[in-house]
Parts: sequence; C-alpha cells; structure tokens
Amino acid sequence: MRKSLSEIKIGICIITILTAISSCTLIPCGWDSDLDLVEKKPKNEFLIGNYKLDERTIKYIQGYENSQSAELNIKSDGTFEMRNTPKRTFDFMSNYNSKDSVVDAIGKWKTSYNKGTAELNVNVQFDSTKTDLTDFWTSWRIYEKDGKAIVFIIVGDPDECSAARFEKTNE
Repeated sequence: MRKSLSEIKIGICIITILTAISSCTLIPCGWDSDLDLVEKKPKNEFLIGNYKLDERTIKYIQGYENSQSAELNIKSDGTFEMRNTPKRTFDFMSNYNSKDSVVDAIGKWKTSYNKGTAELNVNVQFDSTKTDLTDFWTSWRIYEKDGKAIVFIIVGDPDECSAARFEKTNE
C-alpha cells in the first residue's frame, strides 16, 4: 500500500511537533527572568561576602524547601565555603535519590566573562569522610538583583529548569 504525499507531510509535521515539545530548550524557562545580567567580568569586591538561598529557590525548587540554613561564603583569598547545602546541588543522581541530604564543601574560585555571561569558576572539594561525592571543577553563573550578586547554580537536568540561587546578604 502506497502512502500519499499528504499523508507523508502530516506524519513529518507530527514528528516535528513532538520533537519540539519534548525539550524545554525551545521554550525559555524563566528561571532567571527576574535577574539582571552582569555585563562584564565582575570585580572581586562585588562577589566577596556571605550568601543565602533566595526565597524563590526555597519556595519553588523541590528539595530546597527546608534549606534556609544553606550558605555560601566567598572569601577575598580566592577560597569559598558552602555549609548545609542540599547534596543535589552538586550531584545529578542525588537530585533523584537523596533529596534531604545536605553537605559542606570548600574550594577555590575565580571569575570569568565569556559571550555575555559572567561566571564563577570553582574547584569544589568535599571531605571524603563525610560524603561519597568527589571533587570537581565547574562554573556557576553570576547575576545581579537589586545591586546584589546572585550565584546561580543549575540543579539536575537543565531541561527541568531548576536552579539554586544564592543571594549576597548584607552581613
């Protein structure tokens, strides 16, 4: 049985539509819609300080609702500390398996700016006696809101539009 040209066109249209809706990359997430881009490499003074998870992260990102004590401290000597941070922030599989686990991390940081994106490049290190996570290098986006730095860490699968947003405090 031979298919007509119109049946083939309909089939191609259906496949195209299904492919398009299966990924959120075609539809912007809006997870950073209330944040301002940092338009150049940020100065260290802009970033140095204490950070807490913002209200949007705690309210809307599953697994962060009890994370008010999570903190990030970016230090002037090029190091940072993270305390009481949900494990899923650092580990893709923990995103699904260990929603309530928290970990501490330390590391080194430096900034960069590339193609319109300011980033905090970090070497994240864990105490192997307290967690099964291994050290790694990554980068986190830097945004600004109301004159304060925001460290933006994508959590889990980027298509799920989840991010831990650490906001600089006035402390």
